[in-house]
Amino acid sequence: MFDFADPGTLDLRYRGQGRCPTATGAELYYESVGTGPPVVCLNNFFIVAPAWRNFTSRLARDHTIVTYDLRNQGVSSPGPGEHHFDDHVGDLRDLLDHLGLDDVHLIGTSASTLICRDFALRHPERVRGMVLTGPAFSPYGPLRMRLMARDWLQRLDHGHAAGVFDYLYPLVFTDKAIERGGRATYLALREHFLALNSEAQVRACVNELRQASGDPALLERLDRPVLLLIGDGDHLWSRTTLKDATDLMPDAVGHVIEGAGHMPFIEATEEFETVVGRFVAKG
Repeated sequence: MFDFADPGTLDLRYRGQGRCPTATGAELYYESVGTGPPVVCLNNFFIVAPAWRNFTSRLARDHTIVTYDLRNQGVSSPGPGEHHFDDHVGDLRDLLDHLGLDDVHLIGTSASTLICRDFALRHPERVRGMVLTGPAFSPYGPLRMRLMARDWLQRLDHGHAAGVFDYLYPLVFTDKAIERGGRATYLALREHFLALNSEAQVRACVNELRQASGDPALLERLDRPVLLLIGDGDHLWSRTTLKDATDLMPDAVGHVIEGAGHMPFIEATEEFETVVGRFVAKG
């Protein structure tokens, strides 16, 4: 388990488990551990597949945990031509076909909650339920996220990928975690980020995010069970926003993890796994 005060506990080693070709010419790296009902974890745009083993070790005792690098991320290839957000939805379908999986639970975080949403709308028969953690959508509309994405692109123009990390770090994590980690954790996570994300990759990811629909009406069409999971220190979400979002969805519940930020599975791993395990067991 990752300890924010000890960056050396974060395991990001690739173990060379599997490669999945996609219909559009990319190749995805994936890992599959454990046995039992399948749970597929989708990265946001700035973490990689091996990171999930730090936050799902308890879930892997009773479930098959599948993680993978999105195209143009980590050791997955970008595929030919220009990148589009919809490619990620097709890639997830191809990965499930490759592994022979149906009726899965999806765990999305930040930008990848949009991939989960769109996949469930197109292939509801393949989704048993979804855990959407620190979502990148809003029950009110997409303008705030689009303004933030535009700002990230401007930071790329002036500060390269390092400028984006320096902006996101104090937003994504709580002040408690940042103080606990101090300079050592900041520098270690910054080094990992820059090693795994080139300026071109970050720019492509941000542009893909801008292509995703932020229409709240899409949430009303989701007929799969949904757990909306946020930290109480999430810079994008409040308890009011959480209630309004769950009210839009036909079958959704919300949960707030105290003392955590935008990616609560990092700061509160034990509670994250407990809450997710209970939700998955109900399905």
